[in-house]
Amino acid sequence: MSDRNERSSRLRRRFDDDLDDDESETEQEKTVAESKTEPSDKPSKKSKTDMQSETAQPDELSVKDRPSVLMYLPEDIRQELDIRFDELNAKYKREHGEALEKNRDYYPAVIRAGLEGKDLEGVLDI
Repeated sequence: MSDRNERSSRLRRRFDDDLDDDESETEQEKTVAESKTEPSDKPSKKSKTDMQSETAQPDELSVKDRPSVLMYLPEDIRQELDIRFDELNAKYKREHGEALEKNRDYYPAVIRAGLEGKDLEGVLDI
């Protein structure tokens, strides 16, 4: 059976309501599923954000766990926001030895500074 026919057959079985879940899984699918759950010998690569969320305090949510807000900004404001981030990020790196993160650090600080009438650099501690 060709790969295409085999995949088609697997999909048909997977979505066929008349078959039990056990019957719809082929031996190959079971092997693949088992290999995904077995620990690998290779060390996992974790991003800085992943490591921060693992060591974060319970009240500090990962950026992805925060509620999101979609804003439609005029192009000139969006460009200015990006340029200002680059400038502040460079300054912050010089003073603190690490970069700002746009979603975790910068955007909340911009909103906080606007809402509270504070200086953005003061909010970011630059």
